Amino acid sequence: MLLLRLGCLLLVIVALTARADVLDLLAERQGMAGRFTQEILSSEGEMLERSAGGFALLRPRYLRWEIESPDRQLLIASDGRLTQVDWDLEVVVERPIPQDQRSPFDWLLASRAELEAAFLIEMQEQTAILTPYDAGALYQRLEITYEPAAGWQLKAADRGGQVLSIDLSEDRERLPTAADFVVPDTPF
Repeated sequence: MLLLRLGCLLLVIVALTARADVLDLLAERQGMAGRFTQEILSSEGEMLERSAGGFALLRPRYLRWEIESPDRQLLIASDGRLTQVDWDLEVVVERPIPQDQRSPFDWLLASRAELEAAFLIEMQEQTAILTPYDAGALYQRLEITYEPAAGWQLKAADRGGQVLSIDLSEDRERLPTAADFVVPDTPF
């Protein structure tokens, strides 16, 4: 009887660990940095755009997104502002980030409590599927997947059916610092 109880307890512990794994792993991080590939897919699944580069994320809401191909752009979100540097067009644009329009990256940095308040959360193996309670939300579905060999994957489906699919290869040796989120001087 004791062996049966221990076996059941072990199964419950394993099930709870698997359920919480993806979001808990994400919540453990103060930040992450590495490389990304990004694709925008039509509602029919056709690839509309592909880009690659480097990224850094730091809690509570700092983002550095450096597109290296096909064009060269830098996006930095910090202190409620988004700055976009287009190296090819030699343009810098800065604008406030609307508080009511959170991007998928904001949700990657959100606490578990924030996620539970905004989304119905369904766990499937190594993926958390988030469906917003707000029918007018910018994204109708977010999927966050973590596989140790492949890294993180984020999929965000918008109201029009387009899907933003991002693969993040994390560099565990490089933690982002506040200096990563300072907009560099430009000659233009």
